[in-house]
Amino acid sequence: MPSLITLACWEGLVLIAGFFGIVFWKLMTGEIVLDQLLDGDIRDPNCSDGYGSYVSAGRAQSLLITLFIALYYLLQVIYNPRAFPTLPNGLIAALAGSHAIYLGGKAQAMLVGRFRDFLK
Repeated sequence: MPSLITLACWEGLVLIAGFFGIVFWKLMTGEIVLDQLLDGDIRDPNCSDGYGSYVSAGRAQSLLITLFIALYYLLQVIYNPRAFPTLPNGLIAALAGSHAIYLGGKAQAMLVGRFRDFLK
């Protein structure tokens, strides 16, 4: 008879595989759309709804840093699955800085347009 720990491990794997399968299925059927994944919004009075879109460098670098750190974390788990992995402080600082740059760019894109509208 399998132990409770073995059963819990298999249940966890089945749950994660199920989540992966659902997300993969929705990606393949088009229910999750990845068009304009890296596009950001900017205030634009010339558009009908007041907002336009542009390719956001902040989103691109934030996505790449996040994927890099997630891959690093996954490799640490694969290397030693019995210990909870720790991230170096440099990686945490890089992730925080990346998200700060993204949020700063988003705030700038939204607020500068509002200020520009105010001046007109």
